[in-house]
Amino acid sequence: MALVSVVGFDVGNDTSCVALARKRGIDVIMNKESKRETPAAVNFGEKMRFLGTDGASKLGLQPQNTVHQLKRILGKNFQDPQVQEDISKLPFAVLEGPDGGCLIKVRYCNEEATFTPEQVMAMILVDLKRIAEAESGIPVTDCALSVPTYFTEAERYAILNAAQIAGVNCLRLINETTATALAYGIYKTDLPEVEPVHVVFVDVGHSHTQVSVVSLQRSKLVVRSHAWDRNLGGRDFDEVLFDHFAAEFKAKSKMDIRTNKKGSFKLRTAVEKVKKMLSANSEAPLNVECIMEDEDLRGMMTREHFEQLAEPILARLRVPMEEALRESKLTIDDISSVEVVGSCTRMPAVCRIVEEVFKKAPSRTMNSKECVSRGAALQCAMLSPVFKVRQFEVVDAVPLPVCLSWEGKDGTVVTQTIFNRGDAFPSTKVITFNRAQPFTIRAHYALDTPAELLPPAFDKRLGTYTIGPFQVPAGAETAKLKVKVTLNLHGLVHVEQVQSIEEVEEEAPPSADVKMDDATAATVASNGGNAATPDAAGNGPAPMDTAAAAPPKKKKVKKTDVPFQSSGVCGYNKAQLDDYFEKEHQMQAADRLQEETNERKNALEGYVYDLRNKLYDVYAPYIKETDKEALQGKLTAMEDWLYDEGEDTTKSVYIAKLEELKAQGAAVERRYAEDQTRGPALEALRSTIEHYSVLAASDRPQYAHITPEERATVFKECEAAKAWLDERLALQANLSKADEPALLTADINKKRETIERVCKPVMSKPAPAPSTPPPAAAPPVEPEPMESEASPAPEGNPVPEAGGAPAAEEMETGQ
Repeated sequence: MALVSVVGFDVGNDTSCVALARKRGIDVIMNKESKRETPAAVNFGEKMRFLGTDGASKLGLQPQNTVHQLKRILGKNFQDPQVQEDISKLPFAVLEGPDGGCLIKVRYCNEEATFTPEQVMAMILVDLKRIAEAESGIPVTDCALSVPTYFTEAERYAILNAAQIAGVNCLRLINETTATALAYGIYKTDLPEVEPVHVVFVDVGHSHTQVSVVSLQRSKLVVRSHAWDRNLGGRDFDEVLFDHFAAEFKAKSKMDIRTNKKGSFKLRTAVEKVKKMLSANSEAPLNVECIMEDEDLRGMMTREHFEQLAEPILARLRVPMEEALRESKLTIDDISSVEVVGSCTRMPAVCRIVEEVFKKAPSRTMNSKECVSRGAALQCAMLSPVFKVRQFEVVDAVPLPVCLSWEGKDGTVVTQTIFNRGDAFPSTKVITFNRAQPFTIRAHYALDTPAELLPPAFDKRLGTYTIGPFQVPAGAETAKLKVKVTLNLHGLVHVEQVQSIEEVEEEAPPSADVKMDDATAATVASNGGNAATPDAAGNGPAPMDTAAAAPPKKKKVKKTDVPFQSSGVCGYNKAQLDDYFEKEHQMQAADRLQEETNERKNALEGYVYDLRNKLYDVYAPYIKETDKEALQGKLTAMEDWLYDEGEDTTKSVYIAKLEELKAQGAAVERRYAEDQTRGPALEALRSTIEHYSVLAASDRPQYAHITPEERATVFKECEAAKAWLDERLALQANLSKADEPALLTADINKKRETIERVCKPVMSKPAPAPSTPPPAAAPPVEPEPMESEASPAPEGNPVPEAGGAPAAEEMETGQ
């Protein structure tokens, strides 16, 4: 089986995490900055894109070209009031697309460009994919992606489309709190086998709050309820501080920070740090230099004052907690523990509210930033054939009720809820219809879904399915059709199959073991096994009763697949996905080319600075003054070119310029290298000459077999090498370090190799084996007297007949 990576991606509104499944467990991967959290940001530059940490570093310099907080507009309509509110706080431009969705407008490669949120989300996934591949060294193909529980079908399809554009296969979209519960429960060894324990998971993230009540057993996880507030998170607490200090600055300087994008970004970054400091301290200062028109902003905030300002937001936190408990049909006494995750749960006020609602102190047994990605990686490992994970069933709960509507026989619209809120999924339902003509069914969210669960701006339609054509059975007025509707692992509803059901009668095959009465059996026996009896005239068998011999009929259900067409389903079609996939690959190729070009430019620039410094340092004795001035002039000219014409050119030009410059600096580099390596090479050659000279003159017994002629050959080779070396050393002694050397390291090594090739076989020749004396002659054997009469043949050996060949003697071959 080919090696693949098993990866879980937790793509947040602000930051993302990558977890990798390995044989020893789940690891959260660090990025190139050795951090486990990677900013979910993309910057569009003049020549290339900057993803993740590189993109976030551009946020202060190019806020209008740096896309972040993408999940707030992903899969949503442009006219959504909440989207409009979010857009007003974003530094980049968001436009309305042809389909009513959002388009992100940036300046990319010095041109105006627009991208869909799905395309930008794909870029974030590409960055996370590279982080996983850099760690594992294996291409990433399969993954599990976490999504907020409240995501509608439009938002879930948007994430799936982004994964397809990024070139990764999503095995499952797993709800974030479900992933947290999986990472929590699968490692618990004290869970009961039968009676479950009930745990509440509270996740207060950057832009949302989610609460889930989960029942855990040793080998099973069942989500009992979900509740959420999609517009309540850490950024709302940041906004409270932002408004407070912006008002202070306006009162002091009469300037509104909101009108300045860079000033707003600086203040939002500063108040986020203040919020984090107040989680551990009773007060925190705020200092922002040159926030706007060379004015500084300074202030102080206490935890008590902050909680007073945030009181309306803190009050909203109670609602999803109480809703989740009510939907689970459990009491507070049934709850075993409460786990809090998410960056905002560090605030003491948040933990205090959790304790007031559930009457239990919140627990922090999990890493609040990493638990979702760990759960996603576990789910991917459970679905992948690469890993064998212990049996642990994950049963999620339907977050939003789903209905089907169709036109009844009397013309009225019939609506039926097929997946109720809180039902288990994945799940499949089968609905039976009796129809004579093709018909249409519509899938949609329940029209009476409360606004806090599904805001009115969201489209409740999920798709329309036209069923038919089909055949009505002969003699019947209508056909019986069974429609299979599935809520799959991703939380998406679709019609999976339609079948026509028809009952038909068929002749039963004759039975091989038909029972006969006693008279028939006797007749068969008397006729030699032939059951036919002669007629009254004795002219042959009597005719059988055809009515009695007719085979029985039995009913059989015949199933026929019925075609159906879907329309109005969310997500891109294949042609759009292929187009965006190709564009993403083109941008990746352009990024790689630009990165390689930047590397070649940096290599050229680095060589200029390195050679210039060494000419005045270690290379100074190895170059003449006139040559040094000429080379310095060429280096200065190359530096000027780099910051003028060479500022923006192609990769091949940088490579050619570097090769040209290296050719001019090669002489001094070569002389320096020769001087550094010549000494060790000389020592090695002298040692080799001395070694073989001593061996050739040795009178030790192990060399006694070497002839004088062979010893003379070794002496001659050593003397020749010594004479060559003395001659070259004399020439080299008359040269300065700045001259081309007369004795090269390569020649010295070659001479040593020649000595080894000639002398080693001679001096390592094995001694001949000692000769063995000839064996002593055996004494002569007296011949035995011949008998005149034939001796009797020994027992067991046949005597050959007269005139026949003697019997062959049997010999043992020893094989």
